[in-house]
Amino acid sequence: MMSVRVRAFARFRELFGDRLEVAVSSPAMIRDVVMALGQVNADGLLELLDGEGRVKNSVIILVNRERITGKGREEHPVADGDEVAIYPPVAGG
Repeated sequence: MMSVRVRAFARFRELFGDRLEVAVSSPAMIRDVVMALGQVNADGLLELLDGEGRVKNSVIILVNRERITGKGREEHPVADGDEVAIYPPVAGG
């Protein structure tokens, strides 16, 4: 097992807390981290996933302060000690 730090912002902070660590099996991907968050708050997981069980495109994900985008972003690798940040969609003007 390895430990990944998670930072949650705005609505996700309310659901999961500001900072937490989750344990995931190695090798791990963003999807594993998201599913581990479901162990913290199952209702919160519903706000992260779409109807097909994938991370919603509108959810902003960073790994070690680098934004992860594209179709395969759920499969982006994470390593022991990495920081994953999650943001809800940003709106406003």
